[in-house]
Amino acid sequence: MDPKAFRNKIGLTFFVLLLLGGWCGAAALAQTAPEGKLPVVITSCGQSPDGFMVKILCDRTKLKVSYNALLKAEDLKDFKSLMVVMGGSAKGLGEAGIDEPQELERVKNVLAKAAEQKIAVFGLHVGGEARRGKLSARFVELVSPRSDYLIVTEDGNKDGYFSKVSKEKQIPLMVIKDTQEFGALLKKIFGAK
Repeated sequence: MDPKAFRNKIGLTFFVLLLLGGWCGAAALAQTAPEGKLPVVITSCGQSPDGFMVKILCDRTKLKVSYNALLKAEDLKDFKSLMVVMGGSAKGLGEAGIDEPQELERVKNVLAKAAEQKIAVFGLHVGGEARRGKLSARFVELVSPRSDYLIVTEDGNKDGYFSKVSKEKQIPLMVIKDTQEFGALLKKIFGAK
């Protein structure tokens, strides 16, 4: 199913559930996780190590994914789902040899190509409060409203930012207590064995 059509179909349901008390971990998500399509690729937005951590969590659930921290728009042609892991790291940007504006432009192009090719975009924020500082803000603000689905940890959403974006843009929001719950959620989304 086209991710935009899916989002419109269930968006109201997610909104009502948010109003009734929000998400409370993997147990609540088990019934409402979207159906993701393979193959899937993971990229970073901000070059934090969180993207690689997500790759490791996928490996542990036996979900075969591709990982490319510097994914370019033209690299998307063979994928049906995209995970963009938000979180800035000055060290990571330096090691990648790019600056903040270059990273924002790269991810903006990737997101535009994903929309053009109808690739489902999963915006992930798993770095918690530590990745909600000034450096991460522009990366989070770029990706979150352009995602088809948002998956974030509770401590990364303490200020309610992702809840607000979810409500305003009608983007399904899945909140997990910690990264350990992420594996169970991946199994629900992608049918990992």
